[in-house]
Amino acid sequence: MKSFNTLIALTIMGTLAIGLSGCQVVKPAESDLKEKAETQLGNPVTEITNIRSDFNTTYFTAKTASGSYACQLPSGPMVALGSMGMGLGAQCTKQ
Repeated sequence: MKSFNTLIALTIMGTLAIGLSGCQVVKPAESDLKEKAETQLGNPVTEITNIRSDFNTTYFTAKTASGSYACQLPSGPMVALGSMGMGLGAQCTKQ
């Protein structure tokens, strides 16, 4: 009986590990990036380019009528769990 409980626990932990590792490669959608940048900048964003991600941050360029901005947005599985689905804002600096 003890080995059966161990097997169940290992199966559950393995399933969770596989599920969380799949979240690592999920990037925010371009529309989400645009919305977050517009909120932070206070101006309409005309184009999102140069999107790239590492484990916990998505980097992108937001173009507005007043110029281009280098932006970064916390992302990844730990941010998704920590923010409880609320999301975080983008941080942008003028290029």
